[in-house]
Amino acid sequence: MKINEINRLVIEEGENFSFRFDPSPHVNPNAQLSQRALIIHAPSSASVSGAVSVLKTKPPKNSFLRRSTHLIIGRDGREIVQMIPFHTGANHAPGFNNKSIGIDLQYPGELVEKGFDFQLKSKFHENEYILASGLSNSRYGYWPLYPKAQLDSLLTVAKTLMNQYNITDIVAHDEILTATHPGPAFPILHFREKLLGVTDRSILLQETSRSVLLRGQPEKEDTLLSEIRIPKGTPISVINEKDQSYLISVIADVDGNPWLIGWVEKSAVRVKTDFIPIVPPDQHYLTTAEGRRFQEITPHEHGFEPSRRNPEPKYIIMHFTTGTKMESTINHFKDPNSGVSTHLLIGRDGRVVQFLPFDRIAHHSGFSWWEQQSNLNSSSIGIELDNAGLLRRKDGRWQRHKIIIPDKEVKQTVHWKQFIPNDPSRFPGWQKFPKVQLAVALHIVQALVKRYPSIKEILGHDDVNLRNRYDPGPLFPMERFRKKLFGRKKPDIEEYIINHKTDIYSNFQGRLPNTKQRTFDAPLPANSLVRVIRQEDDFSLVAVIKSKDPTVKGTGWIQSASLDSPKHQGSKGGKKKNAKVEDKRRTMFTQPFFKRGENSPTPKLGEGPFEAGTRVRIQEFRGEWTLVVMLDRIKGRGGLEGWMPTEFLSRKEE
Repeated sequence: MKINEINRLVIEEGENFSFRFDPSPHVNPNAQLSQRALIIHAPSSASVSGAVSVLKTKPPKNSFLRRSTHLIIGRDGREIVQMIPFHTGANHAPGFNNKSIGIDLQYPGELVEKGFDFQLKSKFHENEYILASGLSNSRYGYWPLYPKAQLDSLLTVAKTLMNQYNITDIVAHDEILTATHPGPAFPILHFREKLLGVTDRSILLQETSRSVLLRGQPEKEDTLLSEIRIPKGTPISVINEKDQSYLISVIADVDGNPWLIGWVEKSAVRVKTDFIPIVPPDQHYLTTAEGRRFQEITPHEHGFEPSRRNPEPKYIIMHFTTGTKMESTINHFKDPNSGVSTHLLIGRDGRVVQFLPFDRIAHHSGFSWWEQQSNLNSSSIGIELDNAGLLRRKDGRWQRHKIIIPDKEVKQTVHWKQFIPNDPSRFPGWQKFPKVQLAVALHIVQALVKRYPSIKEILGHDDVNLRNRYDPGPLFPMERFRKKLFGRKKPDIEEYIINHKTDIYSNFQGRLPNTKQRTFDAPLPANSLVRVIRQEDDFSLVAVIKSKDPTVKGTGWIQSASLDSPKHQGSKGGKKKNAKVEDKRRTMFTQPFFKRGENSPTPKLGEGPFEAGTRVRIQEFRGEWTLVVMLDRIKGRGGLEGWMPTEFLSRKEE
């Protein structure tokens, strides 16, 4: 196999391939960069000829460019169709079309119980598919394994392309964009390592701790995929985790098969956590001392700033995920509707995923302040720890998202912002951090501080977003981390005092106080029926339709959190399909009812007024108003934050 002078694939004598060139009408006109990547796709298709037919369809007028690809490889590994010369661009990966070659694999996609014949689960034997979840959806489904012949042919084609062109990377489509293919059954990590060798693109691998067989589903003995036994010490990567099992990709040739994937017990895997993390001087990626990186998954572009950089971060901000597995967080960051991401995710077993280079700006801290600096996204590195966080006690068991958390993983304690119950048995429950997870996190933040001398503080999300964040929670050893990094347990702050008794107004997303706000004479009772006119993050403007108290009527502001879930009427609801449906809701608790006015309310803190001598730190000066945080518990609560007159503040005398 070779590439000829017109940039087409040529099958040489003796090679067992069926090749044809079938030109695509949808060529990308942009010039190709000299350094390019191979991007692997596997859109659902019943046959190569069917895939070609779809790709040759003419687009409707005034529509976007139709999808195209350079090459399609059939499931038998023999049938290959080229549609675009390799020196020309294809429309296959937005943002990458001018620096990549696209290769499609004929693939059924996720299997279904009912649907097209080629996608029916019933058409596949149990040793031909795995239970798995992809990068863009944490839901588990059944995914066919890629045939060895098809993957072998892909490897041959890729090597041929690398011999001819300056190919610097090989990626799966779902690694770099929000997509479902090529999916969890495609062995991208082994494929990349076989092509590129061990480079700075290679990732840290785990290994088997004993000899194991691979199964298609976790903890199901009757789903054996093959009789091939994976030896102890074989390098592997973890794709999914479920209960007490890992879905692994074997990064080695075993009994002549380099493409092995399947489920094993967690106890059969040794997760390597004894690595020495570093961030090389000329890079913004975490690596081991041996030069291997950690798994890299690009979040959706809504979750970070694509064009802005932060080469000198000032803060490390720690988070917990509130989830129960790493895949949920990965899926969330790939979701275009979430709008969030962090730089790193550290699993409970010590595995690490990097989402963004450290000089990119991730959306992880939201409306945030620290020591007169706001919007800390632009000056911080965010690290997520896989941890369920604050738990709910139901039916005698601790739970998060209906997932049971064993009692041995839970500790009851109180967050520094929460009220302290008199009865310790009523303390809230929090999931503990495993020692190995904290050890890996500590090594990583030490590497970050060494690489970026500009970092001057480590903080929790709960420190910088005081209104509604509790992560990383009271079980995270922040003082120990800070002592290791900076030689001190407490954050470096400048202390002020209130010099005149004053009210303090709530902080809602940095809005200055609305001092003209007024309330109706009576509160709005629970279970009142209202029409929502405008809903903001914290408050909603509503018109009262019906209330237990007939004197409470009119239009005004209530807390958005007090509204029950919206009930939308579909086309079967007795309305025309496009008719405007009023947003009518019930209130879930009794509350003050603020008169309409010009702006949404910023109520006074209920713990006030605050006496002269109260200790505070400054979040932000803004003219005649200053955003402050109480340094002591006030009436049982910590971390109270709000706006007060600047004239009533003085710097504390030493």
